Amino acid sequence: MSLKEIFQNFQAKKADFIELTRGYTLLTSAAPWFVAAAAASVSSHFYSDVKIKLFTTFLSFIAIICVHLGVNLLDDYIDVKKKLNEGIPLDKIKFEDKVRNKAGLIINGTYSFKAVKIILGVLFGTGILAGIYFTFLYGRIIPFYAVLAGILCILYPVSSKFYLSEIIVGTVFGPLLVMGSYTALTGLYLHKLFIMSVAIGLMIVVLLDTHNIMDFDFDKKTGKNTLCTLTGSKKGALILLGAEILIAYLIIIYLALTKQFSCWILASVILTLPLAVKLIVSLNDYNNMKDLKFVPKWYLGSMENWDKIREEHIEYFMYRFYIARNLGFYFCVILALVCFFTIKINYIYI
Repeated sequence: MSLKEIFQNFQAKKADFIELTRGYTLLTSAAPWFVAAAAASVSSHFYSDVKIKLFTTFLSFIAIICVHLGVNLLDDYIDVKKKLNEGIPLDKIKFEDKVRNKAGLIINGTYSFKAVKIILGVLFGTGILAGIYFTFLYGRIIPFYAVLAGILCILYPVSSKFYLSEIIVGTVFGPLLVMGSYTALTGLYLHKLFIMSVAIGLMIVVLLDTHNIMDFDFDKKTGKNTLCTLTGSKKGALILLGAEILIAYLIIIYLALTKQFSCWILASVILTLPLAVKLIVSLNDYNNMKDLKFVPKWYLGSMENWDKIREEHIEYFMYRFYIARNLGFYFCVILALVCFFTIKINYIYI
C-alpha cells in the first residue's frame, strides 16, 4: 500500500470516527476550556513548575475532548439499544435528527457494538485516569467537580420532563467545565472567572435553543419539554434566545466596568455582535418560513462539509446551527485571548 493510500485510508477512518462521536460538536467544550486554560496560564501558580503545568494543560484538554466524545457516543449507543429492546431490527432504526444521521454508523454496521464498547472504554478511561492524576495533585476538589458533572449527566435523560435539559448542559459546559479545568491546572478557585463562566454557559444554551427553535413543532408534537416550548410559541422562544445572548453580554460588560477583567473583554461583545444579530434575524426568517438561499461566508465562521450538507438538503438547519456554534466559540476565544494578554502575572518560582 502506497503512502497516498495509507493517508486516504486514515482520512476516511478519521471522518468516520468524527461522525460516530459527533466530533463537529467539540467546539462546545473546547471553547470554554480555552478560557480556563488562558486564565490558568497567567496564574502565578502556573509558573511554580512550568514543565508540569504544560503537561497538565495538554492532559486536561485531551481529557475534556475524550469525555465529550464519549458522552456523545454513549447517548447514541443507549438510544440504539432502546430501539432494539422495543423489538425494532437494527437496520430499521431511524431517529429524528436533522443535524446528522444520528447513530448512522452503528445502525449500518460500520462500527459493531463490540467496537463501540471498546471506543467508549478508551474515551472514558482516558478521562478517569486524568481525573485520578489531577486528584493526586490537588485533592478532593477535583472529584467534586467530576461527581457533580456525572450526576448532572445521569439526570440529563430525564431532565426534559422538568424543562431542565438546557440548564444542565449550560451548567456542565459553562461553570463546571471552566472552573473544573482552571482548578485542575492551578489548584485554585477564581470567583471572577466563575462569573465569566456563567456568560459562557449561556452561550452554550444559545446553541441548544437554536436547535430547539427549529425543532419547535416536532418537540410540541412529541411532548418534549424544552425552554423553547415552555415559552409557548416560536416568537417567545426567539425572544428567550435573544435574552440569553443579552444577559451573557451584560455579564461581560459588568466584569469590565467593575474592573475585574480588562476592558478589552468588551471585544467579545463588540466583535461577536454581528454574528448574534445574524443568528436572530436568520431564526426569525425560519419562524416566518421565508424561502432563502444559504451561502456560507467567511465572516460567519467555519461551516465544514457544506457540499455534503447540501446533498442532504439540510442547509436551512446546519447554516443556523453553525452560526450559533461559531458565535459561542468566537465569544470564548476572544475572552481567552484577552485573559492571556492582559491579566497581570506575579511570578512565583519554587
